Amino acid sequence: MDIPRKKIIEEQKENNNEISGLDSQVYDFLDSNLEKENTDSFSLGFSKNIIRKIEAKQQRRFNVKIYGLISILVVMSIPLFINLLDSEFILMIFSTFIKYKLTSAFIIIAVILIQFGGKSLSYKKDIS
Repeated sequence: MDIPRKKIIEEQKENNNEISGLDSQVYDFLDSNLEKENTDSFSLGFSKNIIRKIEAKQQRRFNVKIYGLISILVVMSIPLFINLLDSEFILMIFSTFIKYKLTSAFIIIAVILIQFGGKSLSYKKDIS
């Protein structure tokens, strides 16, 4: 309690007001109950765990929305870029990809493994 009972009594005496017996009993009751710990609620660790799970779920929903928007934009932009490119440029890109197919495959596999690793780490954090 911000204002202790003794301070309230002193202020009342300074103002020439006396505290009635009922008010005194109420102050005593409040003082005794406010000093006790509340055991009816959940522990702090439990509520933090629930809050962390809710925040993680909200973050996943937000990520799904953003990834969906990005994928839609990419799918819509691919035909536009294909129409803008002439066939010689496409053949040059394709031949470069064929020439460096092992490097390209390594990069694609590395990106996929990084994505799976990040998801498994975040999954382990959610469990513990």
